[in-house]
Amino acid sequence: MKQLLAIILGGLVSFSVAAHIADMENMPGYVDFGNLDAIYGEPRVMINIGGPMMKLLAAAAAASEDKQTAAMMQDLEGVRVNIYDTAGNTEPARAQMLDAKAALEANDWQPIVQVKQEGEDVQMFTRLDGEVMQGMAIMVVNAEEAVFLNILGNIDPAQVGKVM
Repeated sequence: MKQLLAIILGGLVSFSVAAHIADMENMPGYVDFGNLDAIYGEPRVMINIGGPMMKLLAAAAAASEDKQTAAMMQDLEGVRVNIYDTAGNTEPARAQMLDAKAALEANDWQPIVQVKQEGEDVQMFTRLDGEVMQGMAIMVVNAEEAVFLNILGNIDPAQVGKVM
């Protein structure tokens, strides 16, 4: 009986997570970075937090002593992170970054940071609706790793500045 209950609960949690990921795909701040699993294997770090889990984290932050982080998190809808080990093979990740960059620019995302140094590329974009940031995308590729980060929801720049 306990095994059956665990299987049912596991299935419900998996369905809930999949539903919230699908919900995030319809948000204005969502970025499709594509998938590099076929080249690099599974990401070293993979985070897909949205829906009830995001609300839980925001509530935990509100209960903590860090009121600035809590204020920043209250309007976030989701956070997505994929970090791949590149082991020096950066070309597939750079190509993926350039594809994502082109899609962001075509959809009126604003570039706010672009750094190209020897062996490292950094791209940072934001999606604005008036004075409100609806999303942020950060991409970093170097010889060690490729990082793709997407923050969804209303982001208050003043709150972000206080936390940093």
